Amino acid sequence: MPQPIRFEEFDLDIERYELRRSGHALKLERLPMELLILLLQSDGKLVRRDAINRRLWGENALQDTEHSVNTAVNKLRYILRDDPRDPRFIQTVVGQGYRFIAKVEAEPVSAPPDFSQRKEDQPAPPGGAQATYQAAIAPEKPVPGESDQEIVAVPPPLPPVALSTKNPAGENSASLSATRPASQKWLAVALVAIFLAAAAVSYVVHIWHPSHRSETVTAGYRSIAVLPFVNLAQNSDQDYVVDGMTDQLITDLGGSTSLRVISRSSMMRYKGLQIPVGEIARALNVDAVLEGSFLHTGRQVRITANLIDPRNDRHLWAQVYEESGDDLLNMQETVTNDIVHQVALVLGSKVSPSNLRPVNVKARAAYLRGRYLWNQRTLDSSTRAIDEYQQAIKADPTYAEAYAALGDAYVLLAGYGDHPASALQKAQEAADRALQLGGGLAEAHTVLGAVKTDRDWDWTGAEAEYRRALALNPSYPTAHHWYSLHLSRLGRMQEAEEEIQRARNLDPLSTIIGADAAQTAYWARKPGEAMARIGKVLSLDPYFAEAHLVKGKIAEQQGNYDQALSEFKIALALFGGGSLVKALQAHALAMGGASEQAQEMAGELEAESVHSYVSGVDIAAIYCALHRPGDAMRWFTRAYTNRDKGIDMLGIDPLFDGCREDPRFQDLLTKLKLSSAAPPI
Repeated sequence: MPQPIRFEEFDLDIERYELRRSGHALKLERLPMELLILLLQSDGKLVRRDAINRRLWGENALQDTEHSVNTAVNKLRYILRDDPRDPRFIQTVVGQGYRFIAKVEAEPVSAPPDFSQRKEDQPAPPGGAQATYQAAIAPEKPVPGESDQEIVAVPPPLPPVALSTKNPAGENSASLSATRPASQKWLAVALVAIFLAAAAVSYVVHIWHPSHRSETVTAGYRSIAVLPFVNLAQNSDQDYVVDGMTDQLITDLGGSTSLRVISRSSMMRYKGLQIPVGEIARALNVDAVLEGSFLHTGRQVRITANLIDPRNDRHLWAQVYEESGDDLLNMQETVTNDIVHQVALVLGSKVSPSNLRPVNVKARAAYLRGRYLWNQRTLDSSTRAIDEYQQAIKADPTYAEAYAALGDAYVLLAGYGDHPASALQKAQEAADRALQLGGGLAEAHTVLGAVKTDRDWDWTGAEAEYRRALALNPSYPTAHHWYSLHLSRLGRMQEAEEEIQRARNLDPLSTIIGADAAQTAYWARKPGEAMARIGKVLSLDPYFAEAHLVKGKIAEQQGNYDQALSEFKIALALFGGGSLVKALQAHALAMGGASEQAQEMAGELEAESVHSYVSGVDIAAIYCALHRPGDAMRWFTRAYTNRDKGIDMLGIDPLFDGCREDPRFQDLLTKLKLSSAAPPI
């Protein structure tokens, strides 16, 4: 029998799957336990994040592994009482992974037994959680020589300070719970789909505190946060159903009430964390918090919902829904609809008529998997999300929400992929179909706004679509976000600032909204404010590629060309390449006086454009920095003809200031109807 592995006051018995501190057994969930075993097996060597992903979830796992790894590390540090600022056990190698640095007194076994059938233990006890949370979010010490990054390390799951100057709170990726390896995951999902055959549902409602049901509180409740519902079965095969319920509650409360509702991407960062409700409410600047749980055993489903006033530490309403039947997703739809109406009643908000309709089980399951993937915001996940939405539409050709989500995914694909025109055409077709089927969907109008901007250069039409989306759902952060970008393009900087702040208030933990808030200040020629904003984004997620790209642009605007090049190098590694980042590197080299290197990189991009997509705007920007307006205009003309990505930013982006005085550049702005957006020459 293998000997226990000892380190400091701890010993790990792999055979018994037990961690002890000074002889006392500790409660540790499966994922942090598997991570600990993996780190101990590494014998002090670096364990890269992709290796952790494969060990914990298998290949092609269906969750946001970036944030899930961070959650597992933070839980393990909590149980080990390990301070990331001065680690005894787990050392972070920024941008790479982790290594176990404590002395190990027993030889680790070569492979652990198979614990795939072992259920996770109960979560760590809440005692001392806040102190541990404060340690977990503190900056860590990077390891010298291991990374080119000049930033501090592992991203906290929750910000300690505000991102917004107006909001004492602080997109891109939702923190999703851990799942089993992919093969087991999809097998289980398939079994669940078979199990969810349509059947009659026996719907029985049991109420806690009956007096609360009729209590209507109208004083001062204008905003709400919906915490991720807890899957009490700890069965990751149904996480997409439980998270889908949270998602639907957020969507329905935002679309059918007058409340300001914090977005899904911000709320999912709290999944699995033990943080007092009052702390969360203060961080997000909300008046009420809805929390709940979901337990599915056999044919029985028990859903609890609890509405809290965190300012006065009192319960406003609570209810238990106990149901029996096989049609799990239709149960979820019915219960969600009732919760929305009860919450609106208690908080004194008007609620629009329900849009509840019969749910096709197979379509809904595919739609929820698509939402999982879309929130990861990568080229691969966007492509996979499109596949899921298409499966949902195939199962239910009248599913308007799936068409709207499909359009949203194609808009993202237009930004990530090589054929933006094709992706935007498909986005328009999906959004049009969603509106034909579902009437007023804010998401569909937001997609059409993006299409009219990026493909049609129809600034007036785009604004009409964004305004229509916001009229339908004032709590939809993406509509505020994209409308802000649109206003910036037109040079309406004050309005753009107001809209981006509204987006941040609705989604305070969104890294993409935070990064574009920094860009809003950058375009307004306020680099100091822009740098402060992007610094807060990177405190949320130091591995967010877009944030490093924006920080590089801001550093260049401040004349810090070496820092700009360093940030662009990080962005290039995190993006895995890309002609835009290479063009920005060349631009910074040119601005810093390294003209020959910049010219060489421009030539390389020109050659690359022969066989793959490179926006002519990116190459033209380099020639603007080299003060060669003739070459720049040659590429601007090509970009105008091809409707290349980025040409809509010519009026405001400082990257093009080197060409701004050229009459031909001014003529191009006039053709684009962007001349009013340009700053004074």
